Amino acid sequence: MTDAATSEDARLPPLSVEEYGRLLRELGAEPVAESAVRLNVTRMWAHSPRLMLAQQPLQRYLRFDSPLTPRVREVATLRIGWRCSAPYEVMQHVEFALTQGLSESEIAALFQEDVGTGWSPAEAAAIRATDELHALHTVTGSTWEALSAHFSPAEIVDLLSLVGRYWTVSVVSNAVRLQPEPGAAFSDLPGAPTAHGGAP
Repeated sequence: MTDAATSEDARLPPLSVEEYGRLLRELGAEPVAESAVRLNVTRMWAHSPRLMLAQQPLQRYLRFDSPLTPRVREVATLRIGWRCSAPYEVMQHVEFALTQGLSESEIAALFQEDVGTGWSPAEAAAIRATDELHALHTVTGSTWEALSAHFSPAEIVDLLSLVGRYWTVSVVSNAVRLQPEPGAAFSDLPGAPTAHGGAP
């Protein structure tokens, strides 16, 4: 791994809050919640205003309107963030996952090759599917059977799309070396990634 792959200097700093607000006004876009504006990832996407606007409905759907349970959503999101060694993505979703009832020990287990036992059958299937999508760019027949046993067709499509969405967020945040917000830090849970694009 080269120094260029692990340096913690941001390559593409997010717009300032003021610049972001001015951009939204120029675009005639709907206001964004203050909690979202504070996030560096929100203002990083603003470097491509049309993409920023185009992806917002998908992001809202996957976060708030999908039939996937919040736990399954966060399990898959954290797992793909870990697989991509994306410290910013993992940092944000550790906090989201805690609010959805995952414990710190459960979250830390997602940062290991062997996630252990104690997961529901649906969660275990989601973890397997996420791992295979990352490694194989598809899922095996046995994993498809497990998904079909615990998820509706709509939920399966949403799960696959969720993993793809947060793979995109992970690799983009790694490439631009997105940094924590002021006063925040990358997760210090065991196994959590600390360098953009490093192992695993």
